[in-house]
Amino acid sequence: MHPLTRVQFRLPDASDFYVLLSLEADGVSAVSRYGEAPEPALTLEMSNSTLSAILDGRLSARHAFLLGEIRYSGDRDLAASLADLFPAG
Repeated sequence: MHPLTRVQFRLPDASDFYVLLSLEADGVSAVSRYGEAPEPALTLEMSNSTLSAILDGRLSARHAFLLGEIRYSGDRDLAASLADLFPAG
């Protein structure tokens, strides 16, 4: 990951937002903003309900991707590593 990475989330049934990931001395910092990021390293497109299920731990991000519920463009390695941040319960 570069010192500052932009990940765009496109939610056709909700507001788009992006996350700024930056390397800090104590780990990775993440800040989200509404709207569109200039030149995102990765764009993830999914429904708001899919994102909610992932964040709530009801759906694995990897499973959602395999089912075609998440589409991505850009950095494939970053997309794969982000899936590990959202463990399903």
